[in-house]
Amino acid sequence: MKLGLADRILRVVKKQVQASPPPPLLVELLRGPSEGERWDSRSFPFCYRVTTDDQAPVYEVGCDLTQPALTALRQTVSSVSESLDPADVDPLTFGRLVEVLGQNSAEALARHGVKGRVKELSELAAYEAIGLSRILALARDDRVTEFYADSEATPLYLDHATAGRCETGLVLTKRETDALQTHVDTFSGYTLDFKTPSMKNDLPVGGAVLRVSLDLEPLAVNRFQLDVRRLNISSLGLQELIRMDVLSGDAAAMLVGWIECGGNVTVIGETGTGKTTLLNALDEQVDRRLRRVYIEDAVETRDLLGRGYHQAKVKVDPYERGDETGRTKESEIVKALHRSPDLVILSEIQSEEHSRAFFHALASGARGIQTFHASTVEQAVRRWVNLHHISEPSLLDLGLIVQMARPDRLKQSRYVQRISSMISEGGTPRIKELYMRDRASRLRDVAGEGWPRPPEGSEPGKLGEKIALAARRIGGGKRP
Repeated sequence: MKLGLADRILRVVKKQVQASPPPPLLVELLRGPSEGERWDSRSFPFCYRVTTDDQAPVYEVGCDLTQPALTALRQTVSSVSESLDPADVDPLTFGRLVEVLGQNSAEALARHGVKGRVKELSELAAYEAIGLSRILALARDDRVTEFYADSEATPLYLDHATAGRCETGLVLTKRETDALQTHVDTFSGYTLDFKTPSMKNDLPVGGAVLRVSLDLEPLAVNRFQLDVRRLNISSLGLQELIRMDVLSGDAAAMLVGWIECGGNVTVIGETGTGKTTLLNALDEQVDRRLRRVYIEDAVETRDLLGRGYHQAKVKVDPYERGDETGRTKESEIVKALHRSPDLVILSEIQSEEHSRAFFHALASGARGIQTFHASTVEQAVRRWVNLHHISEPSLLDLGLIVQMARPDRLKQSRYVQRISSMISEGGTPRIKELYMRDRASRLRDVAGEGWPRPPEGSEPGKLGEKIALAARRIGGGKRP
């Protein structure tokens, strides 16, 4: 292990024991629930609820530990922080650091006579030692989809799966903001500094994977900005999305059949409209025997290996890092064909370089599922043609385009607004509507006789056969 990295680990952990007597635990900043008090849910030792005041929903998190448990926890954190040997953190990953601290904490708790809830308390002690115990509390509540801080001095606010945008009374301490910067810096392979004041990294916390994005001065006017997004929040399958009216059963069967027949699907929408949720749901339903190659800068696709799917995942550098290492999304898109994929699944296509590589891959025969940031199909086409300089004939390789919408930014409702195909009319690409939401907000087939033609190169009748098979698996389905 490099000395600099070891020093960083020791610095953030040993801050817990520098003061004498030891400072209060971070979880002691969370109030304990009163006897008989109602909370919406619990995940020991944390409890959660959303209340509503005159203006907005308010999210609360408490910590339900007895005073003897807090005393033992404080002693444990102090002892494991002092005794941590960075040489034990091998390989050097965030997960391994938490694992080592958790193992040491379990032994220390046993010495302090703690017999119950040792697993949960040792995990809590590990995160307390590295300054992220209240982040653990938020990660444990799988209804928290994303949380934010606009400065070091203002409270966190968050997006909740059922309550929408919520305010909180949680203000991060200096120790917590330092810890976030240290861990994102240490385990990303990059360095946060004046020249590079933005950083993004994925950290496994409490069974969730959190994508932590930091902006510091001089970029951040308020010196510190935080955005933490839960990457593996959605386990929603197509059946659940159909029940929630995100899309209809026949539209879902058509998309799955189209992909299995060799067609391409691009999911567009603004931030937070559910693009990745739909991508994951489609991916899960497509025949598991197909070889999938994924190219992502933040791994947001589900791990399906344990269920017999064939997944080869490539993680590239974030777009904002530029071409420092050569692990760019555009280079891996071009190289994807050499990995013999049946499906190429991309995280968001962001830049002109990404778009040019993507359309090059489409022209070379690659097909799959990808996401693209645009409010409407028309806006996506304009962005590709006018800003990313993609030739209009190349748009015909897109296949189907699914437009996601989130009508109220402060609520969680999101759905498929329309499904379109790119067709040739007199040699000119044109958008053909297949499904549209009507005035009653029902997703309806509007294609008439223009229902999607089978993907180029597919066998006659294959599309109808694939749609029928998908309909039997997920429910729905209308016609070939």
